[in-house]
Amino acid sequence: MTIRLILIFVAFLPTLAAIAQTKDEETPYVKMMGVADSAIAKGDWVNAEKYLRDAMHMEPANPANLLLLSNLGMVQFYQGKDSIAVETLTDACNIAPRAVPVLANRANVLEALGRYDEALADCNSILEIDSTNVRARAMRINFLVRSGNYPEAQTDLDSLIRIAPENPLTNIIAGNIYTATGRYAEAITPLSKAIDADPQAEYFAARALCRIMTGNLNDASTDIAEGLRINPMEGELYLYRAMLNKMRYRNDDAKADAKRAMQLGISQQRALPFTK
Repeated sequence: MTIRLILIFVAFLPTLAAIAQTKDEETPYVKMMGVADSAIAKGDWVNAEKYLRDAMHMEPANPANLLLLSNLGMVQFYQGKDSIAVETLTDACNIAPRAVPVLANRANVLEALGRYDEALADCNSILEIDSTNVRARAMRINFLVRSGNYPEAQTDLDSLIRIAPENPLTNIIAGNIYTATGRYAEAITPLSKAIDADPQAEYFAARALCRIMTGNLNDASTDIAEGLRINPMEGELYLYRAMLNKMRYRNDDAKADAKRAMQLGISQQRALPFTK
């Protein structure tokens, strides 16, 4: 499995706080930005879009509009306006092609839309500007693993370990690569560090798989139970519990878990062996 890079980035760029530090500086333009910030914080995407547009119309030549335009693209994306969001973020990138946060926002959206080649291009652009950017390198490694290019992925991982050995993303990516290349015992340590830093259901699922593959079934069962406690809708956990039940000759339980895994989006190809 490839662990999704979740809950790592704040998608929105700073607006009001970065531009006006005191109330004396709050022009109508800045006040409108503050209203937009409040709407974003509440997840009120429709009004956030309106207020961002209103602010930009107030001062069309203000350089801070680059930040607002990038945030507008994210607001549109969260409303499901995928193609419009990409257009907006591309406009922002065209205005400032070396603005790393703007490129990162577009890479995030492109990745979410499954447009991996384009997202990879943005990651490459970011790394040309800032070779120490952890998120861009982590995303690129995920793309390389997905395409089966493990040697280049390992080279990038080696760089990531040098740049940010304690960063949670480094541990997540290391776990991904070691698991994808069958180095299950090696993957357990970085996955455990990722869990300690941010206990997510999918991290428990990844470690459970590694423990199953190394014969540590009791700890795998514990990981699956803890992951399901955090998120009972994580399909990978049901798949691995089906695998575990099959190994323990609990065929009926394995079938039930495999069917639940498919209901939660696991492919039939992966789950079918545990339904027999």
